[in-house]
Amino acid sequence: MLLSGCTNAPPSATPAIIWLGCPRVTSCPIPATSLHTNADLAADNRQLEAALVACGLQVETIKACQERHDKTHPTARGADAQRAAAAKQP
Repeated sequence: MLLSGCTNAPPSATPAIIWLGCPRVTSCPIPATSLHTNADLAADNRQLEAALVACGLQVETIKACQERHDKTHPTARGADAQRAAAAKQP
């Protein structure tokens, strides 16, 4: 049964819901600063560098997990590939 104003069309592809099983990450907070001396500035720089390294490691871990998933499940690469395929259809 069609509603008025609707036309026949092929059904939409069912989107794939994928659980990658990649590890959880935490937010990457930037440490607060309380600078009074040059030594405080140096310590603040070291804390900031450590925070950025920790955040970067999390990003690399998730990226590696997603790449492993893409290699083992090449048909489930996400919505971007589905949109590109749908755009090519007449």
